[in-house]
Amino acid sequence: MRIFKDAKARFTEGRERGNIDIGAILMMGIGMVFLAVGFIMFPIVTTSTNTLLAWTCTANITFTDANFTGFTPIIGITPLLVLVGYLSAAVFAMFLGVKMMRGGTAGTKLDLGALLMLGISMIFIAIGLIILPVVLDAICPLVTGAAQLSATNYQGLIPILLVTPLLVLISFVASAVVSGFFGLKRLGGG
Repeated sequence: MRIFKDAKARFTEGRERGNIDIGAILMMGIGMVFLAVGFIMFPIVTTSTNTLLAWTCTANITFTDANFTGFTPIIGITPLLVLVGYLSAAVFAMFLGVKMMRGGTAGTKLDLGALLMLGISMIFIAIGLIILPVVLDAICPLVTGAAQLSATNYQGLIPILLVTPLLVLISFVASAVVSGFFGLKRLGGG
């Protein structure tokens, strides 16, 4: 009888039963969601950026997206940045999930605030792409002189207005990256 108890003790030694790390499973699930959302958003972002690249000012037909400082190249690379960003977030979340499973983190928190930060990171990209045509249409009449109060009357205002769409795009993409990073970091127990 003692032989069986020793064999059973050796067989079950080092095993834990009944312990499931929900946080690790959640992190790996979030990684899969980021992967799916990245591929779902890619055609949407591509369509939005194609629309922005084909934009022309209604007040002045010759004024296009190329007239704004640095705007066209950044818009052209935005779909790639969004896809790579979501894929990176997916890999990072999966890595954190595996690390949690192995016991590499001190503790796991299922934090609603962190989940909201992850959701907000996705919303920032959408809002940025939705607001950009509005920004372009608002700036065009000021720069071309089609508005009653033209920016040509003010010293140094036109260069600032020409770089504004680029700054708006960069700020929304940077906000998405920062909120997503801190959301993942908070979920990872960091």
